Amino acid sequence: MSDDRSMTDRPLVDRLLDEVQEEYDFDGVLPLYMFAWSLAGLGPDRSDPEFTSTCRQAYDTFVQHHPDLRLVWVPWPIDLAQARPAAPDTPIDLDLDPDAPVDTPLLALMAPGDLPV
Repeated sequence: MSDDRSMTDRPLVDRLLDEVQEEYDFDGVLPLYMFAWSLAGLGPDRSDPEFTSTCRQAYDTFVQHHPDLRLVWVPWPIDLAQARPAAPDTPIDLDLDPDAPVDTPLLALMAPGDLPV
């Protein structure tokens, strides 16, 4: 394919990766819910059977491209000064539970040098 193809001709996972990369570049942190929110913003319905697997594929690719990033818990609103490392066996949740209390910590990816000491 040529480089002049339209944005909609690119695979959905690539478009999602562009979206979350832009979010990370802008904020220096990537809340994991941005995978589902960004994908929904690209058009697919959350009830689509491929929705979750597309999010997971994008997440796996993103962390492969950024092996230095660490999985952390952050409060809402996001305050990096309160970030704390997530355990290695923490289940990856790429969306938000709309019924969770507002003070429920969020999973995010951030550079280890940005973690508080």
